[in-house]
Amino acid sequence: MNGVSVVVNTPTQAKILSTGINKLRSQINKITENHIWTVAVFETSAKYSHFDPLRSVYLKLYDHIILNTIVENEGLIDTYQSFYGCNIKLTDIYKEQSTNEILRTVYFPIYNNKKLDALLAIDINNSIFKNILNKYNRNKMTIISMKDNNLYQKSELLPCSEVDPINLGINFYTLFKFTFLPSILLMFLYHSLTKLIANKNYILRYDQMTRFYRRDYYEAKLMNQADFNLLIIDIDHFKTVNDTYGHEVGDEVIRGVTKRINNCIRKNDIAIRWGGEEFMLFPKMNNEQLTIKAQQICDSIALYPISDIDISVSISGISATSIHFNDAYKAFRSGSLSFKKIMVVIKLPLFK
Repeated sequence: MNGVSVVVNTPTQAKILSTGINKLRSQINKITENHIWTVAVFETSAKYSHFDPLRSVYLKLYDHIILNTIVENEGLIDTYQSFYGCNIKLTDIYKEQSTNEILRTVYFPIYNNKKLDALLAIDINNSIFKNILNKYNRNKMTIISMKDNNLYQKSELLPCSEVDPINLGINFYTLFKFTFLPSILLMFLYHSLTKLIANKNYILRYDQMTRFYRRDYYEAKLMNQADFNLLIIDIDHFKTVNDTYGHEVGDEVIRGVTKRINNCIRKNDIAIRWGGEEFMLFPKMNNEQLTIKAQQICDSIALYPISDIDISVSISGISATSIHFNDAYKAFRSGSLSFKKIMVVIKLPLFK
């Protein structure tokens, strides 16, 4: 009736307890978050019992159990005298045979005029304690564990229980999982993001072939300056190199020229890839120093072939103050300061 079954061992007039058992189960479910497995009431006469719900395991185990034996074995005799003590009993942990569920049972003997009238048994799924702890950890942002291999732990008996204490402590894996692991992940993400931003900035600033500054990045800076000490370098007859040997060899020549330019300049000098085979240097030098530097670059490039090709460059320069970059650049082209290493540009066939 109302989900409550009555098992009768011998013919007798049974009481109807379904309403009370339903109310009791409803109230306990609120406390245990629906972890109640079964609510059972055993009458003293042992002629019938109430179950909510009735499962096959009860039909096998409880049809011959003597009520007084349960009370005696669980130490519940005369609990009505325990005003301040426990008049209930929480059993040890056990596995239910038919379901393999891990349970604990709460026994509450009901006395009437100092005589045992009935025994209330409430089976609780032991996972309730783990769920309560998990909920506490979420709310308090803690990492308390119920495992038995904790770095630090404390064992406590539950109220009205004499066996199977609950272990609470800090587990090494849990500590690693919730503290060190997130830190490592954050550090990895930070490193990856920093590297990604750095790579992005590098691509925006530098030409990938030559490692010189990109023109579109540095040109705006030059437009805002008024004082210039500049050298502009052109690879002589570069189109002939491309047409004769192909663009891959042309790229090798560009890389070889820029490598030798780098060997001739200082760390604080600014090198810009101004065009396909045109490069600009921005050193802090006067006119005389620029002339020496230009000659040094010319000699370095002409010293020995690049990709088995004799290469020469033409270099123009300017040292001026209070001048706009556009005017300075025009001065390059007019040849106000010009250096040129004259040599044969291509000697056929020299390509490997």
